[in-house]
Amino acid sequence: MNSESTPNAFSSISRGGTHLKPLALFIAMAVSGGAMAADSKPLELDATQIEDSALLPADEAGQLGYTVESTRSSTGLALTPRQTPQSVTTITRQQMDDRDIHTIEQALETTPGVTASKSEVGGRTDYRARGYSISNWKVDGLQFQGGSDFSGGGNALNMDLYERIDIVRGANGLLGGTGDPSATVNLIRKAPTRTFGGSAYATYGSWDKRRLGADLNLPLSEDGRLRSRFVMTQQDANSFRDNQSERSRAALANFEFDLDDATTLGAGYQYEYNKIVGGGWGANIPIWYRDGSKTDLPRSTNVVPSWSFGEYTTRTAFGSLEHRFDNDWTLDLKAAQSTAETLNHRGLAKVNSAGRGSYGGYWDQDGSGAVLNGLHSSTDTTQQSAQIDLSGPFQLFGRTHQAMVGYNDSRTVAWSPEYTCTMVGDGMASAPALGCQFRANNGFPLTDWHNGVDDDYNIIASRTGRHSKTTTRLQGMYAATRLSITDPLSVILGVRTSNYSASTRSVAGARTSQEENGIVTPYLGAVYDLNDNYSLYASYTDIFTPQTAETTSGSKVEPIRGQSYETGIKGEWFDGRLNASAAYFRTKQDNKAVLDGDLTTPTGGDAYKAGSGQETDGIDLEIAGALTPSWNVYAGYTYLHFRRLDSDGRSDPSHLFKASTTYRLSGPLDRLTLGAGVTAQSNIRAISSPAGQPSNGVSNGATDVNWSGYAIWNAMAKYQLTDDISVSLNANNLFDKHYYTRYGFYAGAIYGDPRNLSLTVSTAF
Repeated sequence: MNSESTPNAFSSISRGGTHLKPLALFIAMAVSGGAMAADSKPLELDATQIEDSALLPADEAGQLGYTVESTRSSTGLALTPRQTPQSVTTITRQQMDDRDIHTIEQALETTPGVTASKSEVGGRTDYRARGYSISNWKVDGLQFQGGSDFSGGGNALNMDLYERIDIVRGANGLLGGTGDPSATVNLIRKAPTRTFGGSAYATYGSWDKRRLGADLNLPLSEDGRLRSRFVMTQQDANSFRDNQSERSRAALANFEFDLDDATTLGAGYQYEYNKIVGGGWGANIPIWYRDGSKTDLPRSTNVVPSWSFGEYTTRTAFGSLEHRFDNDWTLDLKAAQSTAETLNHRGLAKVNSAGRGSYGGYWDQDGSGAVLNGLHSSTDTTQQSAQIDLSGPFQLFGRTHQAMVGYNDSRTVAWSPEYTCTMVGDGMASAPALGCQFRANNGFPLTDWHNGVDDDYNIIASRTGRHSKTTTRLQGMYAATRLSITDPLSVILGVRTSNYSASTRSVAGARTSQEENGIVTPYLGAVYDLNDNYSLYASYTDIFTPQTAETTSGSKVEPIRGQSYETGIKGEWFDGRLNASAAYFRTKQDNKAVLDGDLTTPTGGDAYKAGSGQETDGIDLEIAGALTPSWNVYAGYTYLHFRRLDSDGRSDPSHLFKASTTYRLSGPLDRLTLGAGVTAQSNIRAISSPAGQPSNGVSNGATDVNWSGYAIWNAMAKYQLTDDISVSLNANNLFDKHYYTRYGFYAGAIYGDPRNLSLTVSTAF
């Protein structure tokens, strides 16, 4: 770290006694809370002064280490984090590299205010924020089927293809038309630049994890007007669980051409693939034995057959046209088509419906009682999205303001064939199961679950020739303006009008439809600058969220409606290199889909109905950026309170804290960077639903359970061998904490990963 001073960038930071500044106090509490708790003496650090020339400029994607110069993900206007009247988190490329992040699950695990609740290994994952499921996913601002479920593209998302991720917490109905009260996740794809360069890496880690990746930026003309970017990556890995392995691969080809100094044409194609072998159907660890006593099984327990897998493939073609007018206005046109193909052929010994509202398949400690469940399904989903925006500054009453108008449209077609299946083994054959689901009442009993699934058990699937088809369309026009009322006060006014339609044809040919036209979504935000560093802000928007959950008839559950409010204070230091915020939020929604008992849809999935809705409020605290050119920090705390709750119970902790920091040493060790982080959450008063604790081997309803809280620590070390080559060591779950990523789904649970290590050698050129 350079010790020379500069007064106009990173000003001198001193800590000690009563001289702690508010920002320094927050950092000390967030990053060093454990040390402060253990020693009541004041935390004292020597004064730190930084030379201005050491400050790193923003990269070509506008990233400043652990923060960004600006983002359009909230309102469509290019605003700094401080100017944006909502909580916006960015996971930058440097953060992903430091934390060895390669999947959307890993990225969201580091995001403040976001939690994950799994239904099975390598299948459905419910990402949540502010008490609600996240269902609004985008890539470069365009709608994308990014949900991590049996039919979405989220399980194939590969972060090596993306420059950064913006997460807007709270409703974001202005741009998307779906005012999701949880968050909107916007992935920014890697784009070509004018200069030649690239990078490559190789990783080896626990459970025989092997990963290779390469990223090449290649100008195709001498002046860089025609340029390209190519990314390729592949991973093979086993698991701490029995019978589980994973293979993923991805590729990106992105091209840009400057037609003239003001117009840029872009086009590209990307491919993402992921296959989980040994991922079952449902939570893979039972909470209770057949006699009602608690289990205490090894984390490696995974009673699945060798043929169980989930396979996900997404192919996306995209294009863009940007024109920059002489008056600083910009016309931006984007379009994309993605096709997600999913195939699930899954088996697992677990608790499931035994018919007539009862649940069976509980294990006995002697090895009996377990029943092999099975599922076979596939879905092909095609989504076409387009958006056109016109934005720029304008003068009014002697002041400069910003405005944006636009239109976006997305059309999604999901096609699911119907299957009939037979479970076979040991000279037996089940009755054909239309819909291909085997539960406690028609699955096969295991000889001894200690020895896994009987080797000769299998599921034979064949298509019936029938299929279901669901077509969804969401389109809307929107406009927003940022008015500079006075030097300290700016107001953002926006409105959107949306049309939504969904039609479903069941496998039996029955048709259902749902249509909502002329839905008006207002947006109001205000920011008041208290001084050069602090601003007060407030925002409001309506909630309108179409739901993909299906009823017993196969129709979609009616859309969610509600309101979202947020107010708080934001801070910015060191020319935007450090940002912090404290927010109070309140949201309420009606019609949220909840499970309709143990009923199923015409295609055999869980059936839902409109619930009573939810109402939450809470506090978000966050800080991200650089304390010095050598010291990056990223931390957030969320307090969540449920004012009203649906019958499905909750999967959200009341207290959630995440922090990560890296520091590059000085002097003889200036090539070494060290880092550490933690994710901690309080316990959750959850519900084991719909199956609960058994009596005489059977349960007839849900049971209240306690999903224990935990703190998971990680650490990293990176050594720069040369200017171009580095080696990194990452350790996750450093203290090998036993914890759950799901607790109480069909009387089951899923263990989180034990301690694991990865070693990466990377080069840049």
